[in-house]
Amino acid sequence: MTGPEAHHLRTVLRLGPGDSITFFDGTGARYQARIERILKDRVTATIIEQTRDLPPTIRLHLGQALLRGQKMDLILQKATELGVDAISPFYSEHGIHKQPKDTQMDRWQRIVLEACKQCDRATLPEIHAPRELTELMAAPSPCDARLIFWEHETRQTLNEVLAGQSKVCRSVLFLLGPEGGFSEAEVAGAQKEGFTPVSLGTRILRAETATIAATAILQFALGNLNPVHR
Repeated sequence: MTGPEAHHLRTVLRLGPGDSITFFDGTGARYQARIERILKDRVTATIIEQTRDLPPTIRLHLGQALLRGQKMDLILQKATELGVDAISPFYSEHGIHKQPKDTQMDRWQRIVLEACKQCDRATLPEIHAPRELTELMAAPSPCDARLIFWEHETRQTLNEVLAGQSKVCRSVLFLLGPEGGFSEAEVAGAQKEGFTPVSLGTRILRAETATIAATAILQFALGNLNPVHR
């Protein structure tokens, strides 16, 4: 091991020869290892055991409208901690239309990597490049359920929508809007593409709060927060 990870082990965690550490490769595999040597620029270790985390019962794909400032950073971090498998940022009518900087994707990858290390997650979520909402909605999706969270939906609850699935649900694509919310035209377009509008209740939530709440509620409702053995 070299670079920032080696520096972190040596100067922050202050580990030494004989200490145990865990590596993961981002695909679900994790490696139990014993540190052999710690040098100024590298750490060597011996792998003792390899295991693989079980995949989630139902996979979640988050479609998130681009938000201003550090709100996207917060959503990426918390969505990773809550177990989202893929995140697709998109441009929306009431949201950001500016193309992110070339370095933005690298920044987002670093955020989800740090979140994975913090919450002991061995699988990195897939981060897609931003695209138009219409492109995301029209793209072929393997997801069994397609949801759009909209504050003006008053007829259907999330439990009713999930219970009404005609087939066993193994994956969900769910959309959350920007600070200004989805337009009626966007919701109508989503419905034409097979998305079902659902509500988070009567309270007006901040965009980032809505996404974190929707993710946690979905994970609970789908059984992904149940304790499992690796």
